[in-house]
Amino acid sequence: MFPTLFTLRFGGRELAFHTYGVLIAVGLAAGIALAYREGKRRGFDGGRVLDAAFWMIVAGLVGSRIVYGIVNAGDFARACFRGGGEPRSIGAVVSDCTRILAIWQGGLVFYGGVAGAALVGWRFAKREGWSFASFGDLFAPALALGHAFGRLGCFAAGCCFGKVGGGHWGASFPRGSVAFDELAAMGAIPSGWDTTPALHPTQLYEAFGEFAIFAALLLLRPRARRHPGTLLVGYLGLYALLRFVVEMFRGDVIRGLVIAFQTPRLAALLHVPPKEPIFLSVGQLASLLVLALCWFAWKRLRQHPAATKPARSRTPAD
Repeated sequence: MFPTLFTLRFGGRELAFHTYGVLIAVGLAAGIALAYREGKRRGFDGGRVLDAAFWMIVAGLVGSRIVYGIVNAGDFARACFRGGGEPRSIGAVVSDCTRILAIWQGGLVFYGGVAGAALVGWRFAKREGWSFASFGDLFAPALALGHAFGRLGCFAAGCCFGKVGGGHWGASFPRGSVAFDELAAMGAIPSGWDTTPALHPTQLYEAFGEFAIFAALLLLRPRARRHPGTLLVGYLGLYALLRFVVEMFRGDVIRGLVIAFQTPRLAALLHVPPKEPIFLSVGQLASLLVLALCWFAWKRLRQHPAATKPARSRTPAD
């Protein structure tokens, strides 16, 4: 892994470009460029597509952080109202109670980001007089492509790591990575070790899965012209399936469990420790709900084909 891609020197100072941030930026740029190009080809106003992309990114960050705060509400509450310890200064209390705002420390939930972006996208499309189904089809492949690069960034940083195992393809993360720090805090790394045990590279599992979904959505583009919404529903359904499977291998406890259900035989087949719960994480529960919604939406798309017309932004004369 390469947590720092390169470093620039300015006088006596160094500016490090972290691989995670660079890959996130590459993913966003590639996704926006793809949506812009497809939007222009299908008759959307390119400038308004870029405007929508900006506000959807902002809404996605806010939504993902809000859901993260809900999932980990107990931890944030304990940090704010902890008692029995040493007296805290007012500054320390404010810092502890506003920790949920510290987005730079990590902690984002993808489904929350999708919900936030979708809400803003729906409002934007309605204001512009666009079909939300056709508008969503613009951004579905872009989201898959951008998310794939983001997961490569996760691998570089060592976050969103997997359970111990993985056989010959297992990845060990060095001291200073998110994986090493979290496992060391849990006492899961023997004293003197400079790397984690071999872990399932769940970041790569998801990244390669996202690239495959991206390719599948490109193949579905002709169908989307007859059935607007196909790419949006297809992406959400395929990603939910991918995420449910990848969650079986995830080892970061911060994602939360709804039910700690152990299946030793399945764990052996997956090359994970037998005492590690396979089901049911918060992400898996959300994936099941999304799959159910996508199934109903897909049936509706098949029953109600529609022809698309070139999109046109509203003008003051409309």
